[in-house]
Amino acid sequence: MNESITLDPLSYTSYYVESCFNETFLASGTCFFIKRKDSTFLITNWHVVSGRNNESLEYLDKIHAAIPNNLKVHIFKNQEIVEREIFTIPILDEEENPLWLEHPSFKEKVDVIAIKVDIPSNLYIVYVEDAIEPYNEKTKANIKDDVFVLGFPFGISEGEGFPIWKRASIASEPKIDILGRPLIYIDTASRSGMSGSPVIYKERRPMVICDTEPSKATKISQYYMEFVGVYSGRIGAEDEFKAQLGRVWKRQVIEDIINDNYC
Repeated sequence: MNESITLDPLSYTSYYVESCFNETFLASGTCFFIKRKDSTFLITNWHVVSGRNNESLEYLDKIHAAIPNNLKVHIFKNQEIVEREIFTIPILDEEENPLWLEHPSFKEKVDVIAIKVDIPSNLYIVYVEDAIEPYNEKTKANIKDDVFVLGFPFGISEGEGFPIWKRASIASEPKIDILGRPLIYIDTASRSGMSGSPVIYKERRPMVICDTEPSKATKISQYYMEFVGVYSGRIGAEDEFKAQLGRVWKRQVIEDIINDNYC
């Protein structure tokens, strides 16, 4: 990559993923990574790893009627060279039991999973929370605020493997759970392939915050930012052109999933 080009750090946080049965491609989606203590977790949707609709449990692949047994994630080899490598992650054990972690209370009804992974040292990832600027501990996106869904609609990237930033607006009160589950709606004409995308609130600050104390590393914040949650498809998605509401699972579900298994 040309060293003079500066990319938004968030563009490094979203990854194209293929759900496969052995080497047979079944579907495409999006994933991202978070770190808790010394462990790395891949985050995506339940329907991406299971091959089933999380509400009806019907097969999503109408041709093969197959369940994925691995994910193939396209990850950059390093920050300077725009060259990707496929990182294959098993998602079923030898007895075909799931290797992913589900929500402890809602199970598949919360369409988010976590998989503990070990990233090879020759691959370069950016954790989504590490791309959030400092001084945003109290930042909260509200209804009508614009957010961005960082994903790969129909498997499309913006070039060289980076995600498409799809603008949306928060369409339901974030403090209210929809249907009794930790879910909010966003208003956007999203498309298949974006399932599992991180959803980010990012708005320019009127004044840049800069910490230049000699005893601390310099911290600069130019934006109000929040990692809002995980995108998981549209409401009434039978018609690609009429479906305008997307589902976003609140980021708290990730804590629920990981804490239930590792804390």
